[in-house]
Amino acid sequence: MAYLLQSVFNGIKDIVYPNNCVICNNYVEESQNCICKRCFSRFEPTWLEDWIDKLRFPEGIDEVYSSWYAIDAVNDIIHNVKYHNQPRLGEELGRRMAAEIPIDELGEIDLLTAIPLNSVKNRERGYNQSEWICKGLAKAWNVPYQYNLLKRIKYTSTQTDLSATERKKNMENAFTSTNTIDSLSIAIVDDVITTGATLSACAVVLKNCGASKITGVSCCTPQFGY
Repeated sequence: MAYLLQSVFNGIKDIVYPNNCVICNNYVEESQNCICKRCFSRFEPTWLEDWIDKLRFPEGIDEVYSSWYAIDAVNDIIHNVKYHNQPRLGEELGRRMAAEIPIDELGEIDLLTAIPLNSVKNRERGYNQSEWICKGLAKAWNVPYQYNLLKRIKYTSTQTDLSATERKKNMENAFTSTNTIDSLSIAIVDDVITTGATLSACAVVLKNCGASKITGVSCCTPQFGY
């Protein structure tokens, strides 16, 4: 009887609130997902192992990994997560990242945290997209997640249209932490890693607090050559 009632409820819910793909608007059978299998197949995996040697600003970072290249469907998804009030989509990206970056292939990770937003931007957006990505990845990796490990104390311009040098300057003294980190290995999660300027600024702060190792992890990275 309970199963029948649940089936009826799910059927009504699908009619009233259909679970459609955020990209193509076709129905998605897996209720926990927002992206259909066909659209997800258009994501281009980087197949990268540690690519820290390609970072423009690697200070404080020990290794870095990204799941997909920031092109086409992935760019659309990141834009939706950031600006169209879809935190659940960020969590899904985090879960899917775990398949591209298996925890067993990394060194030991004690704790995950996310690149924080400035409080003004957080209020404007209503949430931090990187936190939701981090939550999904933490669940899939079965690694603890601490959201307040870092604090952003400087309102920074968006990095998108800045040169590499401008990105570095933009991130100077942007983050702080009052936590004592006793030789922990920490993974910092962001939506996109490009030059490494933001990630490096966070990594240096955590290293100064006692972190033994910093791993950068992102949904995507642009094709190299920036």
